Amino acid sequence: MSSDADFLLAPQQSIVKSNLTCFSAMAMWAFAFPIAEVLLQGWGTIALVLVRQCIGVAALFAFWLWIDGWGKIVAADWRRGINVGGLGFGIGSMMFLVGQYLSDAVTPAIAASMMPIIGALLEVALDGRRLRPRLLLGILLALAGGVLATGARIDEGNFGWGSLLCLASVILFAWGTRATTRDFRALSFVGQTTITLAGSLLIVFAVYLALLISGIPGTGIGSFAPRDSALLVFTSIASLALAQFLWIRGASGLGILLASLHMNAVPFYVMVIVVLFLDAQWNWWQAAGAGLVASGVLLAQSVARQP
Repeated sequence: MSSDADFLLAPQQSIVKSNLTCFSAMAMWAFAFPIAEVLLQGWGTIALVLVRQCIGVAALFAFWLWIDGWGKIVAADWRRGINVGGLGFGIGSMMFLVGQYLSDAVTPAIAASMMPIIGALLEVALDGRRLRPRLLLGILLALAGGVLATGARIDEGNFGWGSLLCLASVILFAWGTRATTRDFRALSFVGQTTITLAGSLLIVFAVYLALLISGIPGTGIGSFAPRDSALLVFTSIASLALAQFLWIRGASGLGILLASLHMNAVPFYVMVIVVLFLDAQWNWWQAAGAGLVASGVLLAQSVARQP
């Protein structure tokens, strides 16, 4: 099998490749935010999440079938995959949306920037990770850079039930990532991504049906005009399916702690995208935040792979 095909499977990879993979995942994911701003002008929030996941999972499933064949798909531990994906990515994403609804735009950004702290706590509690001084300093730099890159101010956050839900969702996402990379090592990375996102899709579909039956807003199907359809397909495949695949692969190589440091640079990537494509203004504070995140990544990984 060629080296390109090997990338889809689950061999060990170097720290450099894992970092490049996580960077690529976050860059792809960043496109979802400005695209969502456009699509949500005509789509209900939950409807958009559902359709994105339907397209993304369908694309991943077709690719998984091509890579591994029916035999490995049927033999996969679907029950565990649905449990991990449903709880970590499905319920987690729904809690984040509800938390944002109950709070404001600042609080979710602050909660998301806590991902490296949560990743560190998971590895300390479950993997025996020791928080050496340089590693701890790297995490703190990434946390500070993440908050700076979002443009959020701690004193502007609404720290009530919404913030607790956002924080809980980040914990679930970190746990789901760790469980995916550890519980499905017999599967290719495409298989790991597909089986867990399928679990997420089931939860999102159930929530959508409940909201639709209850008449709660957020279930409206929007336009399928050429522009909207193109954006929808792009964000579903590139910003969801491909980004999640790259994230799982990168996190498998780095561990949830070191991989999560990359997440705090996402607001900077979003800013770069809107500057390039939407004629927005460059923000030097966000650039400085990304610099802090990069410094934190380099410093933390100077002691990487040490338990």
